[in-house]
Amino acid sequence: MRVIVVGAGEVGTHLTAHLSDEGHDVVVIDVDPERAELAEGSLNAMVVRGNGASGRVLDRAGAQGADMIIAVTNLDEVNIVACVIGRTLGIGRRVARVKEPDYYVEGTARSLRQVGVDIMINPDLAAALEIERLISLPGASDVSDFGGARVRMVGLYVDEASDIIGVPLKEISARTGMPPATVVAIERNERTLIPNGETKLRAEDHVFIMGETSDMSGIMNHLGYDVRPCRNVMIVGAGPISRHLARHLVDQNVQVKIIELRKAKAERTAEEIDRVMVLHGDATDAELLESESVGEMDAIIAASDDEETNIMSCLLARHLGVRKAIALMRRSNYIPLVHALGIDAAISVRLNTASTIMKYVRRGDVLSFAQLKENEAEVLELAVHGDTSLLKKPLAELNLPRHAVIGAVLRGNHVLIPRGDTHLKDGDRVVVFALPKALAAVQKLFG
Repeated sequence: MRVIVVGAGEVGTHLTAHLSDEGHDVVVIDVDPERAELAEGSLNAMVVRGNGASGRVLDRAGAQGADMIIAVTNLDEVNIVACVIGRTLGIGRRVARVKEPDYYVEGTARSLRQVGVDIMINPDLAAALEIERLISLPGASDVSDFGGARVRMVGLYVDEASDIIGVPLKEISARTGMPPATVVAIERNERTLIPNGETKLRAEDHVFIMGETSDMSGIMNHLGYDVRPCRNVMIVGAGPISRHLARHLVDQNVQVKIIELRKAKAERTAEEIDRVMVLHGDATDAELLESESVGEMDAIIAASDDEETNIMSCLLARHLGVRKAIALMRRSNYIPLVHALGIDAAISVRLNTASTIMKYVRRGDVLSFAQLKENEAEVLELAVHGDTSLLKKPLAELNLPRHAVIGAVLRGNHVLIPRGDTHLKDGDRVVVFALPKALAAVQKLFG
C-alpha cells in the first residue's frame, strides 16, 4: 500500500515507522527542515521537504493515485487542505487530524467529507475518552473496548498479596469463582508472553485480561482491586483534554475540580463549563492539594501542558491518599516508567492518535482497534465471513499464529469466552490480540 504522511512530528514518525516496518511504501512530507532531516536519518521512508497542503509538493511526493493520505500536522487547516487536494489527485482514503471542535459541527463535518476528508481524528477528544474509560475501572493501567463496548480488555498489575499467584490460568476461575475471561498477554521482565492454560502468574506481572464488559468489575474485584466508582475527581490543567473530560464526567454526576495555574485561563474555563469548580493555583503545591482534600478524591487526572507538573502532582496526590492517579505524557518514552513511580496509568495523546488512525490502515474487516503503548501489540476486532476456512475446525486446530490469541467472540448479542473446542460461525466477530510479528499472518487468516 502506498501511503502519504503529512507531518513528521511524533504522530507522523510513529505511523511512518510502523507502516514501513510492515512493508508499506511510505512518503513523509514536512515543511520544517530540521524535522525533515531528522526523519530522513531515522525512518525507512522517502522524505519530501515542503508544505503538505500544496498540490505541487504532493505531486513531488508521488501522491497521484496513492492508497491513503494521513495528514497529522499541528495545523487543522493544513491537514484539511491536504486531504481536499488528495481527493483531486485520486488518493483512495484521506485521514486528517483535526482539533478544532467547530469542524465537528454536523453541517461542517458533512461538507468536509464531501470535499475530501473521509475521516477526522480529534486527538484531545480521543484522549479524554480514554481517560474516562480508565476512571471507570480504578486500578487499571489500560482499558480498551470492542464490539460496541460489549467486550473490554483491561491491563492490570498483579499484586504480591494476590491469591492467584502461582495458580495455572486454567484453574483461576474454578478456584476463585471469577467470571470467565481470557488472559491474552503478560508483560514480564520487559518481554510480552502469550500465555496458555498452564501459565502461572507472578507478582508484578502486567497482565491483559479480556472479557465481557459487564463482568470486568467482578473480575477485578476477585483480583483484589477496589472497583468502587469514582465520584470525586480532580483535574490538573484547563486545556482542551481537561475540558472535554470535565463535561463528560459531570454528565455522569461526577464531582469535578479543575486546578489551573494561569489565572485568565482558570476564569475563562469557569465561565465555559457548568457544575465544575475551577481553582487558580499550582497543582504541585502540596499545601494547596491538601487544603482541597485531594486525599479524599477518587482520582487525580494530571493533564496540563507540562509533563513535570503532571508527574509531580500525581506523586503528591498519591502521597496524600488519592485512590487513582493518571498522568498525561507528551514523551512516549516516559510511559513505561510511570508504574514504578506509583502512577496508575499514563496517556500519550500522540500515541493515542496514531493508534486511532491505524484502524483505518489495517486491511480486511477491522471493526475496532487498539494498540498497546509498551510493545506495539495490536488488538483487532475482525469479521468472520461464511466463505472462510476458519469455520471448518475448532479454534485449537486453526492455524493461528503462535504470537496471537483470540480473546473473545461476539455472536449476535452474546459474548463468548473461547476455548479450544469453540467453532466460529458465519457473522461472528472475533477480538484478536497479536504481537507485531504475527499481524501479517492474522490479517491474512481473516482477510
